[in-house]
Amino acid sequence: MLMMQEKALDLRARLERLQQVDWDFAASGSQSLFSSLPFHPCRYPSQVPAVVIGALTSVGETVLDPFIGSGTTAVEAQRLGRACVGIEVNPVAVLVARAKTISRSANHIRKLVDRVRLGANQSAKRAVIPASVQAAKWYTERTIRELRRLRHYLDTLSGEARVIADTAFSAILLPVCRETRHWGYVCDNTNPKGTYERDVYETFERTLASFVEAYAERQAYWQAASGQPVVAPNVKIHEGDARNILLDMPPESAHLIVTSPPYFGVADYVKAQRLTLEWFGKDIEPLRLEEIGARSKRHRITAADDYLSECKQVFEGCRHVLKKDRACVVIFGESNERKPMHSMFVSIMEECGFQLRYSAPRKISARRRLTPQLQVEYLLVFT
Repeated sequence: MLMMQEKALDLRARLERLQQVDWDFAASGSQSLFSSLPFHPCRYPSQVPAVVIGALTSVGETVLDPFIGSGTTAVEAQRLGRACVGIEVNPVAVLVARAKTISRSANHIRKLVDRVRLGANQSAKRAVIPASVQAAKWYTERTIRELRRLRHYLDTLSGEARVIADTAFSAILLPVCRETRHWGYVCDNTNPKGTYERDVYETFERTLASFVEAYAERQAYWQAASGQPVVAPNVKIHEGDARNILLDMPPESAHLIVTSPPYFGVADYVKAQRLTLEWFGKDIEPLRLEEIGARSKRHRITAADDYLSECKQVFEGCRHVLKKDRACVVIFGESNERKPMHSMFVSIMEECGFQLRYSAPRKISARRRLTPQLQVEYLLVFT
């Protein structure tokens, strides 16, 4: 009993310290270099999980994110010496998250990237374009030729090199395509207006270089903290529906949950990765239907109720996986153009057995907003 009381008192003290944090991070420019790697809509700033994980866990403990997205929570957990388990239905986001959290030294990553660069530049054969790629619509003739040559080489890779190379390939598809207005036009499958093109290999190499820089920054952080190289904690990313995967996870196996559920009716995370899904031969429609809160579902009569019900199923699973007397931190956002969800979300969390301990609004930076109406989200801490 005494040990349980000490843990509760310790958690209470740590929660009090969180109340001193400026969650807007107005004066902070400390975003992780991983944050700028492959595009993903509505990605929250790396400072949020970094502060929360540092405050509410100890080194060696495990963090769970059932909506891992492109891996921001996992990157910060790994950097801070915590293991992480993430779940994501979007296969492109899963690929990106895995590429950011390889448990290898910066030198190992640099050697992988050098090998990929050399092979890509020497490649002469061209891959067959998957039938799912709308080649003439999205790319100029020159661009598609270069993409085919690059794709042929990447298909010969395996293991960690393939993960990084495929992620870099995914990252360049939007910058080199004909659409220059906004990623939302690609999301909605709208015809591009111009004939824009960009050097594929140069863009690919620049993206690979960003991975080397990000892993070097992670290594430098560890060495500055400990004075010696550190083996990266393990990160496990599950691809699939969190409602199902959580049921198979061991009870009380997570020391902290940090996550940001999809904004209701604001973004189509799967459709935003249309270009990559086309090249990888993935059918968008089944994935879109699995996506919780997707913008494409917003006109359904039951859309709001469905969103809350689906969120509840996820957090019921989270309650099962989270250790007793530990915290669940949720970054919850909503649009002023949609039905208000904040208070209803808190209610479903209470129905799952959670109690709200702390709530703070935080401003969304202009660079993250999908529309001008998206200005505030809430940091909610439950136990």
